[in-house]
Amino acid sequence: MNAILHQKIQKLKEEVKYLDDNKARFLDTIKASNDTKKIVERCVYLCAEMALDAADLAIVSRNLPKPETYRDAIYKLGEHRIIPPEFAHDFAYIAGLRNYLAHDYMRDTVPTLIDFLEHKLDGIKKYLTFMEK
Repeated sequence: MNAILHQKIQKLKEEVKYLDDNKARFLDTIKASNDTKKIVERCVYLCAEMALDAADLAIVSRNLPKPETYRDAIYKLGEHRIIPPEFAHDFAYIAGLRNYLAHDYMRDTVPTLIDFLEHKLDGIKKYLTFMEK
């Protein structure tokens, strides 16, 4: 694994650990606390961004064709068996999540953030185990 990809994966692991360690507190306060919402929103955005950056780096480091979109990057990981294809299909949501958090800032993100903490955080952990191999 190249050094930059390794660094991205380590930073992603740190962000996931922070969310996991604070998950109960965040879920308790996210609806009432704008501070919690902003913290979780930024952490989830960073998780998505770093997961997609790692996908691009893994593809480029193997001299595979550069993907045209974020979603395509995840699908390519599956096509080339870097991650299981079925997982790639399920995990491709991460591209939409990143775009949603980056561009739909006028919408209420709290339901999406709660869903991520309750149901999608484990997917990032799985992604990390595949990417570390």
